[in-house]
Amino acid sequence: MSRLNFTLSDGRNLEYMTNGVEGSKAIILHAGTTQDISGWTTWHENFAARGIRSISFGRSGYCASTKMPGRVTIDVARDISELADALGVEAFVNIGLSGGGQHAVATGLDPKSRGVVTVGSLAPFAELGEDFYRGMQQVDIDEYGDALRDINDLVKRFQKWLDPVPADAPKKEYSERDLLAQSKPAHKILDDSSTYTMQAGWDWVADDYSSYLNPWGFDPRDVKVPVVIWQGGLDRNVPVVHGEWLRDHVAESRYELRPDESHIGIFVNYEEEIIESAAQLLG
Repeated sequence: MSRLNFTLSDGRNLEYMTNGVEGSKAIILHAGTTQDISGWTTWHENFAARGIRSISFGRSGYCASTKMPGRVTIDVARDISELADALGVEAFVNIGLSGGGQHAVATGLDPKSRGVVTVGSLAPFAELGEDFYRGMQQVDIDEYGDALRDINDLVKRFQKWLDPVPADAPKKEYSERDLLAQSKPAHKILDDSSTYTMQAGWDWVADDYSSYLNPWGFDPRDVKVPVVIWQGGLDRNVPVVHGEWLRDHVAESRYELRPDESHIGIFVNYEEEIIESAAQLLG
């Protein structure tokens, strides 16, 4: 699977990747924060085995995708609509992981949409208020604090992720389900894709956090296509309050809570089931 480029109507570049399957229907994959388009490799392969076209893309600021200062959530849906039209896609289902979830929800307004699937998606910061942080681990709370105060502080925080882990660093304890996820190829592919993103540059930080912390530019209540909401009960990156908000405010929602899964655990351990839920919506 090679990296491809599409020039948007405003002149920006949009980087994307496909699984090689052709057709007028497609699954479009919205990455989580830091995730590169290559992080969907096993998903592309899975959809190809089903004969379903799949497309992953980089939001503005990611790798070869041109930055878009002040980007809000609906802007990404507009980019996807342009890309889909150019590729001859007449019907799509969008899957969004984590920070990609809200962008996938936005595509539900598109006439081409047959449905949306989210995995550990954020709910609107402007609507949740302080509940946005309820159940969230401190490191993520600190990241949002940096973004609200000075985006350069957040960039510096992410840059430290590339530093080697000291040999005497405390060992983190993982649940049985997390260890299962870490044993699968998809977990390493996801990690490697995040490293690729951070080695390529940092424009995505301002673009993504602008869309996370500002109003989305649309009302999720206006999305009328089916939306399947996958949520881990042990998710401390995007806690259950976010999944519950989406469940309660999206008209045609189906809530798939997995009480014993974490943020990445549900993405890796339920890959097959999440893919099946999207394939059913696409028809």
